[in-house]
Amino acid sequence: MDMETILNRKYQMDDYGRICNIRDLYSTFSPNVDLEALKNSAFFPALQEMMEVVLDTPDERSPEVMAYWAKRGMVKEFHGMDNVTDWDDYEKKYGYRWNAEKYGLKQNEHILWNSFVPVSAFRPENKDRKYPLVFALHGASNGQFLVEGWGFVQEAAKREWIVIIPSLQIDAFLMQILEEAKKLYPVDNDRIYVTGFSYGGWCSNRLGNLYPEVFAAVAPCGAPMDNGYMEGDSEDREPLPPFDGKPRALEKDLYMPILNVYGECDGNRFPVYRFKGKRFGLSTMVCPQDILDGINSWARVNHAKELTLESTMALETAENATLAEKQTGIAAPCQESYVADGVQYHMLGLPSEDGIVRTALLAEMNIPHWPTPEMARRIFQFFSHFSRDPETRKSVYHAQGF
Repeated sequence: MDMETILNRKYQMDDYGRICNIRDLYSTFSPNVDLEALKNSAFFPALQEMMEVVLDTPDERSPEVMAYWAKRGMVKEFHGMDNVTDWDDYEKKYGYRWNAEKYGLKQNEHILWNSFVPVSAFRPENKDRKYPLVFALHGASNGQFLVEGWGFVQEAAKREWIVIIPSLQIDAFLMQILEEAKKLYPVDNDRIYVTGFSYGGWCSNRLGNLYPEVFAAVAPCGAPMDNGYMEGDSEDREPLPPFDGKPRALEKDLYMPILNVYGECDGNRFPVYRFKGKRFGLSTMVCPQDILDGINSWARVNHAKELTLESTMALETAENATLAEKQTGIAAPCQESYVADGVQYHMLGLPSEDGIVRTALLAEMNIPHWPTPEMARRIFQFFSHFSRDPETRKSVYHAQGF
């Protein structure tokens, strides 16, 4: 398929039915992207392969979609259509409710969740086998189906992991869904993870701060890592109760591994020393120190050395700075620069006191606010190194992964 045909392929962007094409992501929506550089690389063919299941706007329940996942060894199942969201009860418990008139999202009417389970989990010979589980969270107003084109389920299929894509990403509902999933499927309670993009990335960050004993690792994407502080919001697509911004991992003396993935052209966050301020969804950042504060919140959780503003700002004129330091503005002790699908990536790590990197960032050069194939690959690789001790809930590191 030629490049122009790929760029013109369409998908449904949100729960309101808006249709977009791939080209808009790298031009209209993100004019600062060097589109020609991406067109002259292997990026768009790889992106098309990642998004194939959602392109040309098929129905998520169509035989073609079900066959797509069956071919990859995954059984897709739908849950929650009989579970009407009780917003009256939610308001009594938390003081907030969904503004249905302002945000007429059908996905908020029921506590829906779609599961993707390896076919091997249904075989009698595997009755004692347990499977890692990953929550994959959507962006603001994005439908559940779009997440199937973000690479998470494809990577899980290769590893035979379970994936859950929920419609509502409110803490209480996600914990409810997790308990339901454990009753239905052979979930490994020590290897549960959460990732997501944009608003889903912010929710991943919040969940990692709130439930370190539940999740073995988290990976917020398209959203900055921070301490999850929130005053409470009843005027958004999903009404969330407040969070005091105190990472529970510190209170419980637990490591909470995190990988943050972000694109260079997503708000001009990189290099940090030139950052001039932008509101990132539910996180407000206006200067380099704000970005560092978010990273350092997780550095403290994972007993890693914090980044300083002085060292960050010095990178702009440092003659001996590495390519990663120049392009990201982050002086991380552990660095890996490489090219995948024609895109430059920088993997940056802040090692804990034992030398293990539990606080990591993947910077994607010339990439806007949209997932990349490499994003999912690195997330699952990162997740594979961490689990929870079944009794103490301490973080366990697996050098070879699993």
